[in-house]
Amino acid sequence: MRRLLYALAALLALACTPSGYREAAGVDSGVEIYPDYAGVALPCNIAPMNFDIRTEADAWVAVFSGGGETLVRKGPKVRVPVAQWHALLDAAKGGELRITLYSREDGRWSRHPDIVNYVAPEPIDDYVTYRLIEPGYSGYGQLVLRQRRLSDFHEHDLYNNSLSTRQVDQQCINCHSFQNYGTENFQFHARQLNGGTFIATGDRAQKVAFKSGDLMSNAVYPSWHPTEPLIAYSVNKIMQVFLTAHMNRLDAYDDDADLVLYDVESGEVSYIVHNPLAIETFPYWSADGRTLYYASAYLPELGLERGVNVAGTYDRMRYNLWSIPFDPETRTFGTPEMVFHAAAEGLSAVMPRPSPDGKYLLSSAATYGSFHIWHETADLYLTDLRTGETRPLDEANSPRAESFKAWSSNSRWVVFTTRRDDRAYTRLYICYFDEDGNVGKPFLLPQRDPSQNLSLFKSYNVPELTREAVRWTPKEIERALKGPSVGTTEVDRSPGRGGVPVTPDPDAVSGSSVPVGLPASAAATAFPETTAPANDIPKGQSFDQ
Repeated sequence: MRRLLYALAALLALACTPSGYREAAGVDSGVEIYPDYAGVALPCNIAPMNFDIRTEADAWVAVFSGGGETLVRKGPKVRVPVAQWHALLDAAKGGELRITLYSREDGRWSRHPDIVNYVAPEPIDDYVTYRLIEPGYSGYGQLVLRQRRLSDFHEHDLYNNSLSTRQVDQQCINCHSFQNYGTENFQFHARQLNGGTFIATGDRAQKVAFKSGDLMSNAVYPSWHPTEPLIAYSVNKIMQVFLTAHMNRLDAYDDDADLVLYDVESGEVSYIVHNPLAIETFPYWSADGRTLYYASAYLPELGLERGVNVAGTYDRMRYNLWSIPFDPETRTFGTPEMVFHAAAEGLSAVMPRPSPDGKYLLSSAATYGSFHIWHETADLYLTDLRTGETRPLDEANSPRAESFKAWSSNSRWVVFTTRRDDRAYTRLYICYFDEDGNVGKPFLLPQRDPSQNLSLFKSYNVPELTREAVRWTPKEIERALKGPSVGTTEVDRSPGRGGVPVTPDPDAVSGSSVPVGLPASAAATAFPETTAPANDIPKGQSFDQ
């Protein structure tokens, strides 16, 4: 029955397609299409790559071919039915998918050079979750966490803050995280009205209030351990800067930040790295759960002091990438090691993302700071974890800002945010990584109607890939957020009890003389003339007080 429906659909398409194009003469002129889907590697399960032909002609015909299958659609608005598209992808898997465009002018048909794409045999994960937000700083009355099925155009709200937001009392939602590409365990933050961290574990959902003990803030940037009931967070004092003589009208920076570990089952929270001379942020676990990557700005290296005109020197803040080993059995951390000394190259690297196969680390690096979504100098950088070499990912970068990114679970695809299209809005692009580290040309997330990219006045951010959809409904999440909060208990995991060692291995900094991101006591050992021991800080006060 399904084959019969496909055949009928194909006949209807042909009946509506202009005739005579098969005898067209070949021409050398190319054709402008939007989005640019020429010369890209496609996942074998991606949604139809619908596009609009922007080159003027009286009529257009697009012929898709691959693996012995052919699909004909008329233009200039080329729309492909989902079922027929996937039949074509299945036939072309591991080989070429060609798009031949025919134009008619003054009654004469012309055949333009083929658009040749590659259909990779490796699929991308089934769903991507992202936040949609206006690209401003003051209005967040209409925010949504949304899930999109990547094999077609189905999308649904994971949560919409209109369920809680009021005209005067609003709610911000952000920073969603899933455990190991599944959705049984996930979390996101709600700020202001009904504020707290929504955490779902199996059939249980609760709202957690993290501020306890001497933590400087509630939890901010998360990373869920791939196997254990643990979430690594940064706790941050985030400040805003408003600019009058710069094309970026606003920026944000960390006035302070530490890394903490939260035990979902016990409710205990403890420091991972707590250095009064460094600002640590953006933790992310390796796929085996035995390494935690993070970004750290070591203030003495930058000629800065905590609390001394930080707002006036925020554009000198530069972060390096670090890793710290973790033993899941004993839940103890080892000695930090530098991964990328970005500051030595005049860069600031943040948001590290290791590939699930353990070969690479992606980050976003700009000339300063951590709020790279607004920085036009921000590019994707790739670190080969086997050789230690770091380079800009020129195959995927643009003159505009690249920032958030996520690997697919098979390490073959990366989805990332970029402002390359118009500078104002971040959109999702996808690129291919083969087993040898070769990177394909990025392509824009397919839409049923490509003009949606231009008419949606929202920015995409924090894309996260999962194998399945979240089963919690927006109303169920709303009930949890409007319910009571569960508190946390700060516990001491100081050296010998689970924390970072006091004295670092001299070789831990990979040749660097600056122990960026070390715990306060370790930094004191290396820089006694500039560092106060951690126990000199009064309990309950931050270093800058």
